Amino acid sequence: MLALILSWFLSAMALLLASSLFEDVRLQGDFASALWVAALFSVLSFFFGWFLFALLGVATLGIGFVFHFVTKLVVAALVLKMTSALSARLTIEGFLPAIGTALMLALASQVGSLLLH
Repeated sequence: MLALILSWFLSAMALLLASSLFEDVRLQGDFASALWVAALFSVLSFFFGWFLFALLGVATLGIGFVFHFVTKLVVAALVLKMTSALSARLTIEGFLPAIGTALMLALASQVGSLLLH
């Protein structure tokens, strides 16, 4: 349970940081909005992330599976774009800011893993 709460908190912090670093990433509201968007991203990632990962892996004839981290980053950026489309609180214009935000979320996840172990 602690791992879930820590992951959620760090994802919200990464979204807030991304919105201040990238001008094409806008997060309306405060930390509560960031928590809402992080929760929506997590749910969408849970339901669609594995499918998109498998689709990209097969579509690239297995190269996507070899370069696991890059494929996961692209999948996270696609899920972020989906989150942006479904939420009025998050706006991401362009794919490059989505990749940057996905990278920040990956770093936040790594920090959470290091803190828990």
